[in-house]
Amino acid sequence: MQLASDNKPLSGAALWAAISAAQDSMPAKLRAIAGFVTEEPAEFIRMTSREICARLGTSEPTLIRFCRSLGFAGLADFRIELALALASQGASASVHPQIADRRLSNPAGKRRIAEAAIGLLAEDNAILIDNGTTVEMLAELLGTREDVPALSVMTSGLMVAQQALRNGRHRVMLTGGVIRASTGSLSGRLVESSLNGMNFSSFVMGADSIDPDGGLSTYSEDEAHVTRAMVEAASRVIVLADHTKFRGARLHRICGLRRIAILVTDRNPSEQIRAALDAAGIRLVVADAPASDSKDR
Repeated sequence: MQLASDNKPLSGAALWAAISAAQDSMPAKLRAIAGFVTEEPAEFIRMTSREICARLGTSEPTLIRFCRSLGFAGLADFRIELALALASQGASASVHPQIADRRLSNPAGKRRIAEAAIGLLAEDNAILIDNGTTVEMLAELLGTREDVPALSVMTSGLMVAQQALRNGRHRVMLTGGVIRASTGSLSGRLVESSLNGMNFSSFVMGADSIDPDGGLSTYSEDEAHVTRAMVEAASRVIVLADHTKFRGARLHRICGLRRIAILVTDRNPSEQIRAALDAAGIRLVVADAPASDSKDR
């Protein structure tokens, strides 16, 4: 399987082309999986691995082998990229990556990011937190560590709220809105209404993509609208994003790089990305990196 030039798995149209090109040379069981992916991609994303295996008469190791043949670590990473590829075809074809897949993707890197980010909130008193798996880990630290000052926390993420409440030290509020089942988050105009007239010290957020030209973006129009409202309600924006998020812009823009104060990630980004962060005046924190590899501006 040929990967993209930066050794990341292919995405978008290139991913579809790679699946089609590889089908003819695949063993029969992998070819059956590829056929299911191309014919019913939304179902492939929504179903559990056991359901897929039962439908195709295959095994979970074979399913993982198929994903690895395309350059992915496993099923979760492949299905997230597949969902984003669907979104690039247009809103009518889009399907959200499942929250279970997101939680299985790079958990160690996300944990390091959360550990590195927790200290950035020491001077805050009221913060706004996005939904997503990396910020869930940050909320878990807020809810378990006694050395973090008590905060007022508002969030659009149901799991974020539950985690932040664990030790009873923080005042936790939900934005209100309609629950999006695929992400466990709140969406809709009620989110924007609840933020009206409020001002938070920091907004801690994630993103589906960080691009030098396009800034921060996501595959969902509704999610982009909600996140833009949250960006505007905070004095400082802190982005938590692992290395897989440094890729081409997605369908719906959230904000430009200049709106970001701090970016916390798990690996040093490319020189192109670093130059763009420098130009935007962003403080870059690389989790668990040696002092020489972490830029603190």
